[in-house]
Amino acid sequence: MSINFYSQLKKNLQGELRENFDLSKSNWLGIGGKANFFFKPKDLNDLQIFLRNNNQHFPIIVIGSGSNLLIRDKGFEGVVIKFGKNFDYIKINNEIINCGPATQKTLLAETAANNNLTGFEFLYCIPGTIAGGIVMNSGCYGSDISKIVLSISVIDMNGEIKIINNKDINFSYRKSSLTKNQIITNIEMKGSFLKKEKVIEIMRNLKNKKDFEQPQKIKTGGSTFKNPRDSDKKAWELIKESGCADLRVGGIKLSKLHCNFLENLDGATSEDAENLIENIKQQVFKKTNINLELELEVVGKK
Repeated sequence: MSINFYSQLKKNLQGELRENFDLSKSNWLGIGGKANFFFKPKDLNDLQIFLRNNNQHFPIIVIGSGSNLLIRDKGFEGVVIKFGKNFDYIKINNEIINCGPATQKTLLAETAANNNLTGFEFLYCIPGTIAGGIVMNSGCYGSDISKIVLSISVIDMNGEIKIINNKDINFSYRKSSLTKNQIITNIEMKGSFLKKEKVIEIMRNLKNKKDFEQPQKIKTGGSTFKNPRDSDKKAWELIKESGCADLRVGGIKLSKLHCNFLENLDGATSEDAENLIENIKQQVFKKTNINLELELEVVGKK
């Protein structure tokens, strides 16, 4: 598919379509090359037009806040879609919440609290958009998204929309059965009623615990590795006990506060990050015989 084709397609779209888009500012680590195309649809109809005309010629990825994303320096050969304000909404009917894919988890938690709804408090501790959280079943402190989702609406690469119920998503630890070809366009969730003051107390306690345990205001990608299922120790414990806590490659190192968090010291490359990740995996395996699995998502060409 040629750039000329996209020049023609742009005339039919109401959203923003850009070429050679720099992705380094679209993720928390501040690393990454360029995407061939960047598309911010105005609304669902605009997204459908784009997908039907693309006809699966170009690979597509959707990014939210980029809070758990490592984009390679050579960029992404395809289209990066990012949702704008028309996909950022929260609607409440009794204990049912509908929200858009671009809704921040923290805002969702606050809104639920202000409407006397419990079950969403843990989201206040997790950065990023709700759609990305559903794909990876985000969670912390004993809760995860699978416990509050009723159903989601998705659109496929042909522009067809369908509703998927919770029981058909196959949630597991930091994982779901949703594929790259299913773009979330709406989420329906259910909480339960509890006085606002109590919900806010729970929410603030969780957030204070997180702020004490995890680094804030640094260039990071959140948790780098998942906690392994075949160990009673968490990933950070295995990293520390394997002598990896002080490792550094180029411009990237592990956080002093929490050694499962990468920290970009400025000027780090994706190669630095991937080399550090590989060094950690090798040393942990050598010490513990455990293969650490990435929670951080890596995208782009090598």
